[in-house]
Amino acid sequence: MRLHTHADFATGRITRHRLAVYATRAPFTTSTMVAGALVAAISCWLLFAAAAAAKHGSNDHSVQYDGDHVLRYHTTTSSNSGEHCCTGQSSSTAALIANTTEIPLNVIMELNQVTNVSDLFTKFMPDTNMDEAQRRFITTDPTTMILERKAAFIPKTASCSIESQTVSLKDIDDRSLYYFPSCTRVDRCGGGCCSHDVLACQPTKIEKLHLEVFVSQYNRAGNFEFKGRKTVSIERHLKCKCKCVVKEENCSPLQVYNRKDCRCECSNKDDEKKCNGELKQWNSTTCKCECRKIKECTSGFEFDNYTCRCEPIRIRKENTGTHLNRNKYSLVVS
Repeated sequence: MRLHTHADFATGRITRHRLAVYATRAPFTTSTMVAGALVAAISCWLLFAAAAAAKHGSNDHSVQYDGDHVLRYHTTTSSNSGEHCCTGQSSSTAALIANTTEIPLNVIMELNQVTNVSDLFTKFMPDTNMDEAQRRFITTDPTTMILERKAAFIPKTASCSIESQTVSLKDIDDRSLYYFPSCTRVDRCGGGCCSHDVLACQPTKIEKLHLEVFVSQYNRAGNFEFKGRKTVSIERHLKCKCKCVVKEENCSPLQVYNRKDCRCECSNKDDEKKCNGELKQWNSTTCKCECRKIKECTSGFEFDNYTCRCEPIRIRKENTGTHLNRNKYSLVVS
């Protein structure tokens, strides 16, 4: 078995005569001719690859033979353009990304009030030249840039606002009842984007609407029986705003509400510091120090959340003595 690199072909150490020998060492058969032609074709391609490597970067090629047959052709490429081989990002782009940070929630709140491009640049990027901004595109792909330049207009933002939504008027889960009308459209806060997953478009002003519907009931004879008229109350939203999804009432007794970040935080910070990191970990949802792994115990044992191990089951047994004891119950290990 022999291993040749593209340098062997480029420097002439492997000649056409030698390639011919590779192709004709086997008995002269049709399969041998095909194999020889294949080896010759691959060799020519390797010469071309070597020339391309010298022009565009450092490429390492190797060919592994088994007798007269090619087993493997391997290429390793390193670029000289300053790009990462897999991501396609230049080193300058990577440095720019490393210098970024998440947008604070209070800034997100202000961004949700922006209604047009002029407001965006005036309030948040006052030093940006508008003429230059019109010519700058993030995309570097030529095809995509052509499509972007053909965009005729800037779309209107789907901000948090009131829109007409379908609301059911049936207030009882009884499939034999039919309400007419069964639904209607009413103004509600729409699902406009609030630019953050902890925020949602919610009503800040609501009024009650009292609507009248006709109720009938379907019987076993296959007929409808009119039951009467009924008043159904629904809400109509008058004003909307992007507000926190998690409210103060969602916090547990061990939590305090952080209005700035729209979340509940544990108030027992001392317990969190004392939490053993080897066997236990802190659960920020329950605000408790919990075992990392919960094990299934055999008969007569139960899992102890304090020691994080299987411990013998302790049974409370009532004292049956006639004398008066201070402790009515005693612990007995089964």
